[in-house]
Amino acid sequence: MFQEDYNLSIFSKIKGKLPTGDKLVDVLKKELNISTDAAYRRLRGDVPLTLSEAKILSVKYNISLDDIDLKIKGKVSFNYKPLSTIGLNFESYLTNIRDNLRIIKNLENPHIYISVNDTPIFQLFNFPHLTRFKFFFWAHSYLQIPEYKFKKFGQEKIDKRVLQIGIEAHNTYNSIPTTEIYCPEALRGTLRQIEFYVEADMFNDVSYALRLLDNLKELSDHMKNQAKIGHKYVYGNEPNNSEDSIIDMYINPNYLPDNTYYIEHKKGSSTFITHNIMNVISTTDFQYNRDSKFIIDRLIATSTLVSETAVKERNRFFADLNKTIESFRKKIEFLIEQENT
Repeated sequence: MFQEDYNLSIFSKIKGKLPTGDKLVDVLKKELNISTDAAYRRLRGDVPLTLSEAKILSVKYNISLDDIDLKIKGKVSFNYKPLSTIGLNFESYLTNIRDNLRIIKNLENPHIYISVNDTPIFQLFNFPHLTRFKFFFWAHSYLQIPEYKFKKFGQEKIDKRVLQIGIEAHNTYNSIPTTEIYCPEALRGTLRQIEFYVEADMFNDVSYALRLLDNLKELSDHMKNQAKIGHKYVYGNEPNNSEDSIIDMYINPNYLPDNTYYIEHKKGSSTFITHNIMNVISTTDFQYNRDSKFIIDRLIATSTLVSETAVKERNRFFADLNKTIESFRKKIEFLIEQENT
């Protein structure tokens, strides 16, 4: 089993470095000076690579065999951008997301699989004020960034440059086919954060909380309509119904513990996991990505597809969500009324 995984890891890394159209079997024939049949036996795992063969391939394609050895033993290397390099501000946060999406978009035939345990951040981009609230909450209440320490959240005009970055990120997301898995907790965390800020007197104008709830209701309806037609598009615009905008939306009845982004493309795959609230770690490790896809597939198998089908389940899910939003609205309206009496 070790040898099989070792071979697969080497082949996976080589495949990711090959120009479009080149075949792995031809690489093995040429570099190892073996027949077509012998190359296929190695690709199938019938014959293990010798130490000499592994060394030839590692030198040719600049592959670290030590790294592969560690990964097979259960150790995985992740990439991330230190917070000191991306900054802790709204512009840097959006820029990092936009740039990662652009990288994914430029891959050959990319597809993103997303498990969502609360707020679908890419969908949130339809409403910039909601996105800004989410960032403010993280910066103030979780990260306790000094410049936010004594600030309250208020309605502000979003900087044009920042808004443009958000639009670019959203448009890129809308141009990549996605499979998205939602659970009953969807958007509930954001609702609780809004309620907490009302109770903690963290709004400059508490009526702005009601505006955010209106946005959440509009987002819920927008998500429902995207599921209905099976395509993503910008809120207020017309869908283009292209292959790139396809969304397969699933509803899972159970709580999903994290937000995972699994990217599949012609030459390989990668996994992104939200980390430290605002950061993201990622890996192209073959074994880890295979395990990630295994879990994604199991989640899909226990979920209901509601895009372009399962009308009853889709309507029920979003009706429950809208009832929850309305319930929070009544709580907040009551709190506002109490403050004014």
